[in-house]
Amino acid sequence: MKARIPEPEGFQAFWDIWKPISRHTDGRGLARETFRRHVLNGALPQDIIDGARWFVRSMKERDREFIPLSSTWLNREAYLDGCEQERSYQARLAEIEAKRTQPAPKPLPEPVRAETEDRAAIMRRVYEKQGLRPPGELH
Repeated sequence: MKARIPEPEGFQAFWDIWKPISRHTDGRGLARETFRRHVLNGALPQDIIDGARWFVRSMKERDREFIPLSSTWLNREAYLDGCEQERSYQARLAEIEAKRTQPAPKPLPEPVRAETEDRAAIMRRVYEKQGLRPPGELH
C-alpha cells in the first residue's frame, strides 16, 4: 500500500478551480504530483492558482474541447503567463468597486455674500487701518 503524501499548500484551491473544466481523464493524483514538483522547483502556489483562474476566465467556449490535462498545463508553465494578467484583472475590479462604493463628495457650501453696503463699510475699514483714503472720496 502506497503511503499517501499530504497535498501541497495551495493544491486544493488549484483543484477547485480546475475540476469544473477538467476532462474525465484528468486525474487528481497526477495533478497533485505535478503541482508538488513545480512548487518544489520554486513556483509559488499563488502564481499557479492565479494562472489557473486566468486560464479558466479567458477560455472561449469553442476551446473547451481542447482543454489540456491539468498536469500538461502545469508542465507547460502556462501559469506564468496568466498569473500577472489575473492579478491585473483583480486590481481593476477592486479599483472599480472602490470607486462605486466611495461616498459622493459633499457639495461645497455657497459662499456668504455681504450686502453691497456692508462690503463698502468693510472696504472703508481696511483702507482706514492701512492709513489710506478709500477710492472715490474727495478731500
